[in-house]
Amino acid sequence: MLDRPALRVAVLQPGARLHYAVPMLLQRAGMLQRLYTDFANIGSVRHIESLWPRCLQPAAVRRLFGRKLPSEIPPSKVRQVRYAVMRERLISSQSARENTSSRALMKRALGERFGGANAIYTVLVNEDLDLCRTAKAQGCRIIHEVMLTPDVGLLTESEYRRHAIWLHAPSLREIEAGRECDRQKYALADLILVPSEFVRESVLGLGADPAKVALVPYGIDRRWLERPSHPVPGRILFVGSVGLRKGSHYLAEAARHLAECNVECEVRVAGPLEVGVAQSALFAGPKYLGQVPRIDIHREYSHADIFVLPSLAEGMAVVTLEAMAVGLPVITTPNAGSCVRDGIDGIIVPAGDVSALATAIERLISDRGLRETMSQNAKARAAQFTWEKYEGRLIGALSKLGAPITAPAFGQL
Repeated sequence: MLDRPALRVAVLQPGARLHYAVPMLLQRAGMLQRLYTDFANIGSVRHIESLWPRCLQPAAVRRLFGRKLPSEIPPSKVRQVRYAVMRERLISSQSARENTSSRALMKRALGERFGGANAIYTVLVNEDLDLCRTAKAQGCRIIHEVMLTPDVGLLTESEYRRHAIWLHAPSLREIEAGRECDRQKYALADLILVPSEFVRESVLGLGADPAKVALVPYGIDRRWLERPSHPVPGRILFVGSVGLRKGSHYLAEAARHLAECNVECEVRVAGPLEVGVAQSALFAGPKYLGQVPRIDIHREYSHADIFVLPSLAEGMAVVTLEAMAVGLPVITTPNAGSCVRDGIDGIIVPAGDVSALATAIERLISDRGLRETMSQNAKARAAQFTWEKYEGRLIGALSKLGAPITAPAFGQL
C-alpha cells in the first residue's frame, strides 16, 4: 500500500470562530498551509490599533481589532480580504455582508490555487459548492465542517412565517435549494465534521455517507473550570443572539408566565438583538443586556443560578459548555446539540414548549438540593470537553485523510 501524503490544509474561515482554534491546531500539527480569512489583526492593523485610542474606536472597529491571531499561526500563511470587509460595513443587510466577504475570500483562494494545499477545510455554507468542485478537480481533499444543522430552514420555517410581520421568511423553495446544495457538498466531501449527534443525524438524513462523517464536539478553555461561582438564587441567564432560531421568544413567554405565577426570578439575556426584536412585544419580559464584552460575560455566568438555551436549531452551542464549567445547571432542548444529560446536568425540554420550559425553571429555583446536585454534575461533565479533548478528536479525524501526525503537547489558546 502506498504511503498517504501528509495533509497540507488551506482553511477557509470568515471571522474568528472559536478564536481561530482550527487553523492554530492544524499549524501545531504541521498541517496548515494557508488560512484564508476576511480580517485579522496582524501587521499594519496592530499599528493602527496602537495609535487609535480605544475610547474613540467605534464598536464595529473594536470588534475587528479583537480578531487577534494566536501566536502559533505565522502571518506569512494568512491571506485576508480586508477591503471587502470595509465595503461590506456599508451594506445594511446581514446576509449581503456575509456573501460579499465570503465571495472575496473564495476568489482569493481560487486565484492562488489554495496556496499549494492538497486539502481544503471549509466552514462556509452552500456558497462554496463551485469552489469545492474546483478544488476536487485540482486533486484536493475536501473537509467540510457542518457548524449548524442543515435542517435549520425546516425547523424554523413555521416560526418565521408565524411571526413574519417584521422578518423575512425564507420560502420552502429557497430552503430546499439550500438542502440540495448540502447534499451535493456532502457527496464531494472526503470528510464531514459534525459537532453533535443532533447534527450528525441531520447530515445522514440528507444522504451523507456515514463512513465520511466524524463526530468532533467542540471544547472550552480549561480556565473556565476555575471561574468562581456566586449564584444569585432565581437569576436565569441566556447568552447568544436574540431571535427566533434561538427560541428567545419562548424564553420571553416563559418569563412572563413565571411573573404571572409570582415566581421570584430575573431573566437576563446577554447578546445582540436581531432585526425587529426590540420593536416586538413577542420578546417582552426578560432584561436585555445587549452584547456583553467577553471580559464582562464571565461575571454574568458567575452570578447566574440557572442557564437556559431554548434553541430550535444549533450545531453545538459552546455557551452551554461555558455555563456548565461554571457550575450552572442547563435547561435546553434536544435541538441545541449540547452535551447536557437530562436529569443529571440539567433538564432537556421539547423545543417550542413554553409550559415545559417554565416548569423546568421553576423546579430548579424551588428545589435547591436538585440544583446543587446538577451544578456539581455539570462542572464534572464540562471537564470532558476541553480544548485538549477537542484537539485530539480533530487531529485524529483529519489524520485519517493523510499521513498520521503526532501533535506536540497542548498549549494555551
